[in-house]
Amino acid sequence: MRIAVIGSGVAGLGAAWSLSRQHEITLFEAADTPGGHTNTVTVDSPDGPLNIDTGFIVHNPVNYPNLIRMLSMLGVTTQPSTMSFALSAGDGALEYSGGGRLTGLFAQLSLLFRPSHWRMLFDILRFFRLTKQLLANDELADVTLGQFLDDHGFSDELQRRFLCPMAGAIWSTPAEATRAFPFPAFARFYESHGLLNIFKRPKWRTISGGSRRYVEAMLADFRGELRLSTPVQALRRTDAGVMVTTAAGEERFDAVVCAVHGDIAARMLADADEDEAAVLGGVQYAENRAILHTDTRLMPRRRLTWSSWNVLQTADTLDASPVCLSYWMNLLQALDTEEEYIVTLNPIREPDPRRVLYETVYTHPQYTPAMMEAQRRLPEIQGKRGIWWCGAWTGYGFHEDGFTSGLNVARALGCAPPWEADAGPS
Repeated sequence: MRIAVIGSGVAGLGAAWSLSRQHEITLFEAADTPGGHTNTVTVDSPDGPLNIDTGFIVHNPVNYPNLIRMLSMLGVTTQPSTMSFALSAGDGALEYSGGGRLTGLFAQLSLLFRPSHWRMLFDILRFFRLTKQLLANDELADVTLGQFLDDHGFSDELQRRFLCPMAGAIWSTPAEATRAFPFPAFARFYESHGLLNIFKRPKWRTISGGSRRYVEAMLADFRGELRLSTPVQALRRTDAGVMVTTAAGEERFDAVVCAVHGDIAARMLADADEDEAAVLGGVQYAENRAILHTDTRLMPRRRLTWSSWNVLQTADTLDASPVCLSYWMNLLQALDTEEEYIVTLNPIREPDPRRVLYETVYTHPQYTPAMMEAQRRLPEIQGKRGIWWCGAWTGYGFHEDGFTSGLNVARALGCAPPWEADAGPS
């Protein structure tokens, strides 16, 4: 079959790479480079060139099994990373870090004497224990995270200083908005990622030389045609197949795999029926400005608390503004340099322009009840009249979700993942 795959992010790459072993594949990408959120920037540091990731950064063997299989198959090397969390609120008036270190939890000695800090710590343990118990007994109530916290009397300190800022960092969403997350999905995600444990958590890794190495490896093994700088304007279904419109004109394909964000896909689909409009209309995104820089003012004031992920808040309150999150890339990627490299989402203050190295905007799915309903109804429109859908939005919004969704579409079209197909009969 002639199949068009629209979008060369991880979902589109997964689908196109797998499908190209049996079909004639054309991979359309609107940008001038492939990879989507896999966006590695090369900077000239005093210690030589450094490849720094600004989008997809880390993975682990437990929660990223298909990505791990692909990396292994293509010989892409990885290295250990470090994951830790810190909060700096009120312009540094309150700061602590986790990671199991008492020195980080009490980086401010005054926290030893604050009942509110001890209340937060005890509530963290209570939240972990109760959530694991409810999961084990299959007793998760169909409520939002905020309702669950309120119903069980969890403290305001737990919400504004730990749980909601961390969830906001994970999903790149305002801390206040995380209270609207469906609690069952939230609990299952935290449990599967070891976030309900204090010590037994997955060992994280990062791709040596930057995450673009896997994109390069996949494209080297891809057996189809890649068209960069070719945005798809419209999709239209006919008796002869699916018509794909670009600036160059209209082209017919037997099937189309749509691996762009759901809201963009909805605008492309000129002949959407009621079900397709309902599903795609429920897929919501938010923009997050990302800046690669060397301005340490966008890190916690106390270096003792510096962590892989650092949430910065202007006040010690739940905030409806976009989450400000600074990734300490030296720690995450083990950069061999004395300069501090930071990627900040939605900075609460502008970095020194002389220290800005790169800037872009990412869009991330927002996990609302409408999004959960769109995921539930996705099978109703999957493959309908020749169009298939994939993307990180079909799962929890992470790299493995996107990659697996692309592989699943390829499997539905008769192509097993390459590590299965190339193994031959057992």
